[in-house]
Order: sequence, then structure tokens, then C-alpha cells
Amino acid sequence: MRSVVAVSDGPVTRLGRLVLAGEVLDDEPIMPRSLRTMDAWVLSVVVDGEGHYRDGDGRDEALGPGAHTLVAPGFPHTYGTTPGRRWTELFAVFSGPLFDSLADLGLLSGTGPRYPRPAPPVEALRLLLRKPPQSERAAEHQLLALADWLVDVQDADAAPDERELTPEIALAAARLTDDQTAALDLDELAGEAGLSYDTFRRRFTAQVGQPPSTYRTSRRLQTAATLLRLTDMTHREIARTLGFADEFHLSRRFRAMYGVAPRDYRRG
Repeated sequence: MRSVVAVSDGPVTRLGRLVLAGEVLDDEPIMPRSLRTMDAWVLSVVVDGEGHYRDGDGRDEALGPGAHTLVAPGFPHTYGTTPGRRWTELFAVFSGPLFDSLADLGLLSGTGPRYPRPAPPVEALRLLLRKPPQSERAAEHQLLALADWLVDVQDADAAPDERELTPEIALAAARLTDDQTAALDLDELAGEAGLSYDTFRRRFTAQVGQPPSTYRTSRRLQTAATLLRLTDMTHREIARTLGFADEFHLSRRFRAMYGVAPRDYRRG
């Protein structure tokens, strides 16, 4: 049994359709080795592991954690891991006038992999794609939220981060960014890096610019802001999802970072 969570055959709406979406969980993706074309947009976000991408323009490059690959309809391409290797990947296949209009405006450009900085919250995309819509209106809201997420990716700076992170600090930063729903123990994270906590904290702060606990909280609050803007999740659900004690704890931390309460941020 393959470790794939997928939602398919979304309803056709005035804005378009989410044809297929889901997550490959530490498994080998089902992709052809030869180039293929799709009649819809394809989005792939590599969360963990490594793979490769090739396309009809001759682009041929490795994929790693943080790779956001967007492919336009009708464009020959393929991507995936080498045989027998695994990765974790979020994916979505979608079509319709909403996305065609964004492309005409230059907001869905640059077919192929990129590494946006700062990276949009993966957890927000995961939650967005997890539940199949129960009505056509809910499906339109989902498509609008996906479009908003994609525009954020396009607006992000695609240049590599100029800070030189050592491999153990880069891995720790990725864990703190991507594993926002789990109760990560910073002492254990330091141990995984082969460092005492005090040494880990000093090196992380020097290279990233923030202590690990502050960095993790800021990333969780960025995800909370995205969920407030793109979903109808309640404040309590967002707090629970991101590991805050309750919605009041979330509200205090959110106000300290953004200067407004979550309720006012959502209304604005």
C-alpha cells in the first residue's frame, strides 16, 4: 500500500477545478521516466528527500527540500525520485480560467523548479488541500485560496539565501519550519545535530539571526496569518493545529508580532 493521501475529482466551478491533490509521504512518486504533458497546471512542493526534474526546454536539475515546481498545461516534463528512493511531496493538479488569467497577468510564470525565499508555509498548503470541498461554493473558495498561495510563491524572492548555513543548522531550520504541528523538542533537535543545546543555540542564532525558539514561533505565526487569510478555520482550530495552548495564547503572540489581533487581521 502506497503512502499517498490524495483528494481527486473536485467539482467543476466557474473558476476552474482541482483535478487531483494530495501528499506523498516518504514514498516513491508515481511518475513516468519519459517526458509527459498534462492538460492542467501541476504543482509539486518537495518537503523532504531528493529527486530530479527534466523538461522539454532541456532543463535538467536536482530537486531538494524546498523545491517548488510549477508546470504549465501542455508543457513536456517529468520529475520524481530515482528508482527505489523516497521523498515527501505535496502536489496539486488544477485548471480553469482563474489560473489562466493569473498566467496572462504574469503571476504564474517560470515553469520549472524554484526555491522561494522566504518559503510560503507548507502547512498552510497541506491544510488547504487536505479536505475535499462539500459544495461548489466551497470548491471556489479552495481555488481562490490556492491561487493566493501561488501568488505568494511568485512574489517571493527566488534567489538562494546568501547566508551560509552549515548542514546541521540548515537541517534544523528546515525542521523548525516544516514540522509546525509537532511538539519538537529543541534539546533533541540539538542532539540530532550532534551538538549540546547551548552550542546549537549559539550557532543557530549566529547563522539564522534568531534563536531557534524565536525562529520557530515566528514561522508558526506566519502560518497562522496565512490560515487566517486563506481558510475559514476558527481561531481555536488554528491554535490547536500549530501547537499554541489555546486561541488566547495565539492571539497574544500574534498581536505581539503583527500589531493587530487575529480577528482584525482576518477582517482586514
